[in-house]
Amino acid sequence: MNPLPRDAVLPQLAVALDPAAMAEAFADVLRPHGVHVDACRVERVKYRPGRNATLAYLLSLRDGGSQAFEQHVAARLCAEGDAQRTVRASAAALGPSQAGPALHWLPALGMLTWWWPNDRKLRAPRAMCDPAVLREQVLPALMPALGAQAADVTACELAVVQYVPELRLCTRVDLSWRVGAEAHARRVYGKASREQHGAIAHGLLAQLQASPAWREGRLRTPRALLWHEPTETGWQEGLPGEPLLDAPAPLQAACAAALGAQLAALHATPTSTPRETTPEGLRERLEEVVRVLWPLLGSAPAAAAQALLATWPALGEDASTLHGDFHGRNILVEDRPGAPRVALIDLDGLCRGPAVLELGAWIADAIYRALLEDAPAGRDQVAWRELIAAYVDAGGAPPDPDTLRWAVAWQLLTQRAWRCVVNLKPGRYALAPRLIQLATDLAQPGAAAEFAC
Repeated sequence: MNPLPRDAVLPQLAVALDPAAMAEAFADVLRPHGVHVDACRVERVKYRPGRNATLAYLLSLRDGGSQAFEQHVAARLCAEGDAQRTVRASAAALGPSQAGPALHWLPALGMLTWWWPNDRKLRAPRAMCDPAVLREQVLPALMPALGAQAADVTACELAVVQYVPELRLCTRVDLSWRVGAEAHARRVYGKASREQHGAIAHGLLAQLQASPAWREGRLRTPRALLWHEPTETGWQEGLPGEPLLDAPAPLQAACAAALGAQLAALHATPTSTPRETTPEGLRERLEEVVRVLWPLLGSAPAAAAQALLATWPALGEDASTLHGDFHGRNILVEDRPGAPRVALIDLDGLCRGPAVLELGAWIADAIYRALLEDAPAGRDQVAWRELIAAYVDAGGAPPDPDTLRWAVAWQLLTQRAWRCVVNLKPGRYALAPRLIQLATDLAQPGAAAEFAC
């Protein structure tokens, strides 16, 4: 059972989110191209109630010779007139996909589809999927940062790690090369995002690695290698480890102290960034959340927002360097003898703001994941208290308990509940009302002391 919103403007939403139904729809599209659909997976959703939805699919396909391959498809639910305007407004040149189509309109679903590497707003996919571009344009600029030359490369394997239509792209490249008799291998990642966000993110990563904390090993983030202007891609060195959420439970628990120290080092590292979290920005965010969620969830988001406004804390004037998207998927853990080692990744949202919001984000994410697994909200309380204690021991400012509780409530509403609705991952939408109620309760004065640090 996967409850979904009922949207009068997008009645086809349930079909668009059904992998089996979409496998059939794409099979009809690909049949004239002699391509068979083995499976369809919904990878990404960006849903705006009463307006539109953008989706990302990954198709497992076979061609006429039974050669298996994968095909990314980006889709937008819209009226036919909107589709025609979107096609006219698309600045990217269209070319055929490996499966055949470049752009295809599905009238029964009101769905316009772009077939990889075509994207309405990103230029990088077309360059990144072309091995010739990688070898002839990127590697000559990238390899010197790795202590070699493009001519030394003996193998170059590229894979798409993450594709968010119209927004960002991350690819993994495994390189092998020889210098004389010595063989080398390295994993690097190429990242792109729309407009100039990618260049800014690459510059911020370079700022971090120039810091004393990075040089001394107190802060571990990927090493920035290259900003490649012709392809609008930023390149960074891969780090060992696995995402924290994929690690065994004992290893996750053992990482709390190391992660608290890493976070303290990040917060204390000065950066020059155009992005800053301000009280005005926070209030605008609150208004946006209420406006978007209201059509589906009624007055509950507004009640939570009012509780947050009524207990608005003094967040302080000193802005720390924040990760911007601090949760277990953006942390790598490496199981090493003695103690695990952690690293912070996916720092594209790096900004300046109140450190307590990031601590609140960690607790809110832990509560969300506990509820998702039908566990008590405070299941991971021991781990998050250990993280905060290590954060303070490493020089982070001790958070005021009431302010921290408010920050948890803020993140439950504006991040966790918000994403349950706008991303529509299986089982998440039904959890949104409970998260919103918990945010409302936590925002009350003196509420839920057990969630204080």
